[in-house]
Amino acid sequence: MAVSLAPVRTAADKRAFYAFAFRVYRNDPCWVPHLWPQRKEYLDGKAPFFKYGEGEFWLARRGNEIVGTIGTAVDHARNRHMGWRAGLFGFFEALPDDYEAASAMWDVACEQARRRGLNELQGPYNFSGSDDPGFLVQGFEYPPAILMGHTPPTYAEYAQQYGFQTLLEHVAYRFDLAQINYDIANAPQIVHAIAARARSRHGPDVVRPVRLNEWDQEVERLHGVYNRSLLVLPEFSPLDLVEFRALAGSLRPMIDPELALIAEVGGMTVGFALGLPNINEALIHAGGLRNPWGYARFMWARRRITSVSFKILAIDPDYWGYGLEAILFLEMGRAMIRRGYQWVDASLTSTNNPQTNKLATRLGAVVYRRHRQYRLLL
Repeated sequence: MAVSLAPVRTAADKRAFYAFAFRVYRNDPCWVPHLWPQRKEYLDGKAPFFKYGEGEFWLARRGNEIVGTIGTAVDHARNRHMGWRAGLFGFFEALPDDYEAASAMWDVACEQARRRGLNELQGPYNFSGSDDPGFLVQGFEYPPAILMGHTPPTYAEYAQQYGFQTLLEHVAYRFDLAQINYDIANAPQIVHAIAARARSRHGPDVVRPVRLNEWDQEVERLHGVYNRSLLVLPEFSPLDLVEFRALAGSLRPMIDPELALIAEVGGMTVGFALGLPNINEALIHAGGLRNPWGYARFMWARRRITSVSFKILAIDPDYWGYGLEAILFLEMGRAMIRRGYQWVDASLTSTNNPQTNKLATRLGAVVYRRHRQYRLLL
């Protein structure tokens, strides 16, 4: 039977949209379910994305059987900044060996983009560029860290078969703290030397923990640094303060102040680094927190987390070369060891980011997962 698509409208549709992924990944021990409240916020049209973009969600059926899910969208802010007329697809799930369903869903995504006067389709994004970007192409044997997606190998194969071309690649690095015998003094001496010069120039208190009791002010201080530091990347689209506040707010419950560090020079915020306890190690046991016992399993596993996900190190370009990144790395490492973590995930960074990739390699980290985003000219 032919595959047909219908928009998600009812509460039952929304539940079916969310539940379908559990069918796709039921035999994948590395998959970490998304949480229902987060998915529902998107399906209800209440996510921050809808303040600057528009989108819809679709269920693919073969007869009465659901065989796929997809979201289609346009990010007006991103298009204005990049000079693009691009539509997006995300929330993509399809069964193994069902290219017909994948093709039918992309047909609708292309149709939606053309209807809006757009000339290309990009994805996957869910729908923010920081939310599960890309299909996994390397590292299927590893569970994803927090804020990282996980997909079967067939999705990248389907995209290539449909005619998509690679737009971007992102990588995740792994560093085992046993490599330095759980002692930051054993980190590369060149990093220590750079940090020492930076401290002698800017003072011993150039880096401090985030002040959670000044949350709103701290978010405003970091907003500008975040945008300025990433504008050097050709694919980056700045976040407005509303979106940045929403992103920061979603992370606040997970923030450990010892792993959220801010660099200041002359009283100005010029950089920051953020590591998050990798709660995916606990969420992988919690079934998306759909049931009461999922919370109990999550709380039990949360006390046994072994890794930190190092999400970002951002330095204002006017302060590149000051050695602040070395101080931030060393202080972050000290905090991780002090907290008893065993290994570090650093994700995701674009392969177009020469500074981050060079520094990660210098520190002895290795790529353990790779994600690919695609574009299709219409």
